[in-house]
Amino acid sequence: MSVLRGIASTIYRISLPSLIIEQLGIECYEESSEPMVNFIGNQLAILTRQAILRLMNTPTEKPLPNYKEPTKIAVREQALGHAVELLTSRRECAAVVPEDHVGRVRASLLTSDTAGYQHAGESCSDDDIESWKTFRSNTLGSRNAEELTVAYLAGPQPSNDLVALVELGLRPENIWAFEIGPDEISQGLADLDALGLRGVKFIPVSIDEYFVGTPRRFDIIYIDACGPLPSDSQKTTRLLVDIFKHGALAPLGILITNFSRPDISNASALDTYAHLIASYLYPKGFMESETGGMIEGPEVHGYLLENPDEPTDCFLTEVKNNFERHYGAFITRHILDIASIIAPTARLTGSNLYRVLYDPDIGKAVNRGRRFARFKPELFEEPDEKEDSSNTAEGPSELLSGVSPEADYETDGDAVVHPDLFSLVWTMAACGLYEVGPDFLPPTEKVKKFVARWRNQLVGSQQTKKSAEDLIAAFYAWRHDQSLWSPALKEIGKFPYRNLMPFLCDVPTEEIGYYAAFAQLAYPAHANNDETRRFRYLAEGKSTPMFMDVIPFDECRYVYDWLSAVHLVPNDWFDLSAQLTFRFALDAIAKDLRWYGDDFLYGCHVVGISSVFPASELAKRVDLSPTSNLIG
Repeated sequence: MSVLRGIASTIYRISLPSLIIEQLGIECYEESSEPMVNFIGNQLAILTRQAILRLMNTPTEKPLPNYKEPTKIAVREQALGHAVELLTSRRECAAVVPEDHVGRVRASLLTSDTAGYQHAGESCSDDDIESWKTFRSNTLGSRNAEELTVAYLAGPQPSNDLVALVELGLRPENIWAFEIGPDEISQGLADLDALGLRGVKFIPVSIDEYFVGTPRRFDIIYIDACGPLPSDSQKTTRLLVDIFKHGALAPLGILITNFSRPDISNASALDTYAHLIASYLYPKGFMESETGGMIEGPEVHGYLLENPDEPTDCFLTEVKNNFERHYGAFITRHILDIASIIAPTARLTGSNLYRVLYDPDIGKAVNRGRRFARFKPELFEEPDEKEDSSNTAEGPSELLSGVSPEADYETDGDAVVHPDLFSLVWTMAACGLYEVGPDFLPPTEKVKKFVARWRNQLVGSQQTKKSAEDLIAAFYAWRHDQSLWSPALKEIGKFPYRNLMPFLCDVPTEEIGYYAAFAQLAYPAHANNDETRRFRYLAEGKSTPMFMDVIPFDECRYVYDWLSAVHLVPNDWFDLSAQLTFRFALDAIAKDLRWYGDDFLYGCHVVGISSVFPASELAKRVDLSPTSNLIG
């Protein structure tokens, strides 16, 4: 290797680097750089070893699959290039809350004619804003490409992704590749040996086992699963939960996933996947439109989840007819919910830590949460009414759609009346995982089996004392029922928000403090929707489309940790400047979430959505197949 490095140095000195760079497909390197000499030396070693292996006709256990299709290479380059750039030179853009957001919110209030707004702006001090900006900067830190760490699924040709990462400036020592298939391990090791890069980590264990068993966090995690979401054989949902449950992704990191479309030519597969996807997307307050952008959810457009009498009004039929568009939306929304609700709740309840916030008896919360999916039976005294009710406009949800929040609480069935506020409870109910009333039709047996395999993965590799549907029920019960809160959290709930907090865009409520307390202990991650990139592609010679998501995630510790711990939060509320600094920062998270869920931080806006303060929005999924079509 030292001889090859000497040759590389000579090549560099005689002004041929541009030729080498062109031949090696490298786009940018600084002139007269030591890394360039090292890289050329490494590439010469690779070429030499590959030539020797070809001359020796070294056999492999079986022919290597071809992962060098031009389309796949183009998608890989776009995904990895965006990820590395966003975490280094554009790191400020990766964060959900921009550095100037708090200051811009205050400036907007100071120039507002709305009563009380100017006073709120004047009450937020320069010192607190500058202190928060410093805290944010220290929390985010900085990175250059050589400092980034990456974990990815190796496959039989790990050199493909490895070379792409090295070309982007990453060090081989900071790259971890994982593989468990015996043939793939053998072929992968031979592939890396031929490559000749020192320091690469090739670990023959499952990537989720590594995430569970070690404390290492990665700036980029690249899951090229080559299977659908969910998948019983590949446990794709379980892997996603493990990433966030065990903190494998850095506090500001990027998750790249690549899932295949299920085989929808199989009628059974189409039925089961469509039912899960329809049940998942139906309760969301907003959905992606066919032409791009967000529109109101299926319920507003007159859809019922299932309607045997009028199939055209059935959202399940719509999903089947436009499967790829809705499947792509499901992938993204499911990942977002796993990161912000499902995995954090599983983590928090995995120890006694949850008792800082909630009643020690989780069973109370589970029972309360399950009741959100059905109304109390005694509400319907007429047997004929119950018999005629179904998942139609004449069901109990329509009869009670005008009841007050107080009555709602007494009648249960909150998720039926307000599915957008209880979206995952609604999904579990529609999938047959809760006891329900006539608002939901029972799923078929094959759907039940499919859903059961999915829900078993929702708690991750390490099983929990409670099932996934129980933990989801508990999450929503804790959010909406203060009788289940700990004494310290109840003090946050009892604070006179409307009397002592300035009225701004949204009326101040305990929601401002509740999720922050949850976040301090449960460590959710929020997607930066504006910087998310999504692709669909069909590689040359392949018959199965792939769906890739490149999602920046931010734990937003610089917002949640600005507050004191739960027992001391009421003191923060009495410090008006500190309180407003927090609320101004929280406004950015609320705007990032606006179209993607009302399950938490509902009504936390300080300024209205406008061209100056827009709500974040996912860009349309781009088709990078050779035909270059766009899909939703």
